[in-house]
Amino acid sequence: MNDFLYSYGGHIGYGVRPTERCNGYATAILQMALEYSKDTGLKRVMLACNKDNAASRKTILKCGGIKEKEFIYTDGKSIEIYWINL
Repeated sequence: MNDFLYSYGGHIGYGVRPTERCNGYATAILQMALEYSKDTGLKRVMLACNKDNAASRKTILKCGGIKEKEFIYTDGKSIEIYWINL
């Protein structure tokens, strides 16, 4: 992971088509990505989400996310950083 991703992005990104939301797909996608990350030898992964993205926060927390920090990005949006131990 490069310096930018370590500070602002993370190891994993995911998205679900709006018409398919609220079906558990984000949790399934994240769980598969976590399993893959573990298989590659990572011990923990970092994820970021906008503070106003309650659905993503819920998914991250459901998968074991622990909030590390919150900051204001250059575009003025509040970003939350989470770590998940594998």
